[in-house]
Amino acid sequence: MKQIKIAGIIVLLAGMWSCRKDTLRIPGTNAISTEQIFSTTATVNAYLATLYSNLPVEDFSFCNGVFGNFPNDGNNYTANWTDEAIASTSSQNYPTLNSVYAQIYRAIRTTNNFIASVPNANATVFTQAQKNYWLGEAKFIRAYNYFGLVKYYGGVPLILNVQSEPVSVPRNKEVEIWNQIKVDLDSAVLLMDATLPNANYGHATKWAALALEARAMLHAASIGLFDNTGNLAQTGGIDGVDATSAQAYLQAAYTAANAIITSGKFSLYNKFPTDLSQNFQYLFYDVSPGTSNSEGIFYRGYDYPTTTRTHSQDLLALPHAIQSSTGYANRLMPSMDLVEKFQSIDGSSGALGASKGLTATTNINVQIHYPTMAAPFANKDPRFAGTIVAPGTQFRNSAGLGTLQGGWVTSQRGVILNGAIFNASNYAQYFNPATRQFSASTGPVPPAGMVWGSGNSGGSPTDLGTDNAFWIKKWIDPVTDISLIKDWTSRTSWMDMRYGEVLMDFAEAALELGRPASEALGALNQIRTRAGMPAYTAASRDVIRNERFVEFAFENKTYWDYVRWRTLTTDFVNRQEFGLRIYWDIDTQDYVFIKIPIATKTYVPRAYYFDVPANDISSSPAIAKQINGGHNPGY
Repeated sequence: MKQIKIAGIIVLLAGMWSCRKDTLRIPGTNAISTEQIFSTTATVNAYLATLYSNLPVEDFSFCNGVFGNFPNDGNNYTANWTDEAIASTSSQNYPTLNSVYAQIYRAIRTTNNFIASVPNANATVFTQAQKNYWLGEAKFIRAYNYFGLVKYYGGVPLILNVQSEPVSVPRNKEVEIWNQIKVDLDSAVLLMDATLPNANYGHATKWAALALEARAMLHAASIGLFDNTGNLAQTGGIDGVDATSAQAYLQAAYTAANAIITSGKFSLYNKFPTDLSQNFQYLFYDVSPGTSNSEGIFYRGYDYPTTTRTHSQDLLALPHAIQSSTGYANRLMPSMDLVEKFQSIDGSSGALGASKGLTATTNINVQIHYPTMAAPFANKDPRFAGTIVAPGTQFRNSAGLGTLQGGWVTSQRGVILNGAIFNASNYAQYFNPATRQFSASTGPVPPAGMVWGSGNSGGSPTDLGTDNAFWIKKWIDPVTDISLIKDWTSRTSWMDMRYGEVLMDFAEAALELGRPASEALGALNQIRTRAGMPAYTAASRDVIRNERFVEFAFENKTYWDYVRWRTLTTDFVNRQEFGLRIYWDIDTQDYVFIKIPIATKTYVPRAYYFDVPANDISSSPAIAKQINGGHNPGY
């Protein structure tokens, strides 16, 4: 198996991707002729590599509203847009995505050029089967690009052919974009053979086309089922999906997911059946070219140093105590809200203090005692420990660092003495009960008369101002020596589509279609069984939605679930989010956990779509003449 290389073709295509003020009103280019593209299989794959490289995949480097960006403070990871994570240094502020519009249209123009060129490829050099497969890949790529556009902006100009001269194109209705996505994906399924993704790493297959169709059609259907914004009538259909189309899309999602399930080509990853937390963790690490992952359907491959495609996830997400010498760390920290969504292993509530009779609403600002720092999280859904690093546990090389408390990664904020709370001023300090003073730590064991006063990872090395107590484990490389972790050196690939998502899409579509209850329940319980959790006896919207929050944490699906269910504006109205403070109680000789309110978030209806960039409206008269001057409602 040969992995696609992308570096050379990017230079070759530079002339096609030169910066232009007008995104749409430029002619299609034949800067690279059909003869050049289709001179050899290698040149075709090189061209395709660029098309794949520029897909709007929301992976490790999608942040601050830009693809391929360095996350910096990490406050605009998609996980920070809702309640999955809390930014390390800044409050949530969703970006305008101004550059994305032009970026995706450039990719579509290049894809249209390829689609137009395939029929003219030399029949004496390439078989019809080869040409069909390449055409299928290109249809998949175009559908993926339009899926990105329509979920960001609603109805957008639909351009399917190479433009021979500049033409100003108006925004199409949103359903017209969804319909074209379905047409392209149905065509891709027929054109591509059944090659498994690991035999053609990084390329689409018919299964990837079906998985994308299930994802996209479920998104479209949800808008029609749940939208109460009035956008459909207000924009004349430029934004929004009607009820009739929603039912058709729902059926399409069900059919596509079912085709994958009944094919028997994929199964849920289960390499570590005796350690289900490790099994879930390694599902997202065991994704490199050449690995055997029964769940993976479509990947964005990363590698270092053999290619130029890398990312910086490990650098940014590690706890401070075990961070890279380059710095950063703590930039993507799970919220207390997400932690409580993970149920206990018996299927009961996962709220802090649930075993003591508390709920997620009665446990706020309450001192809850536990014998160890890890105790509140010890009996959670195994996916919790596969997704999140909890305080009081060991991670990576923490056990070997002598300055940590027993090798734990901790987030202790301070101590309690005689009922009074003392907050430390630094990330690793001792506390002297006699003088009630903190002092800097000098080793792994407190000096005589002192106790550990603060943890080692909850804040920055000189500031304990954060109330975040958890770290992401999903996607983090568990084996590479931390001395080798720098910016742009992470090589864990991104599994963009997997069988677990197909099962969840199938379950949701089956439920909303009113199919026999056994269908949704059967798919849902396959996920539960792999996780080691009790089977559900009935499926419902609430059950499916919470299962998605847990199963897909940090896969950049949660925000879009809120969007398509149209619950972003109902679930986030001064939505209170929560952090966690942990103290050592000197008198009771145990740990005290306090769930505390921190930031609030509110979304207004316009947030369901980003606005079409002003420059692209002003440079396109056909768009500027449309309703609301071409802008989306509320802008």
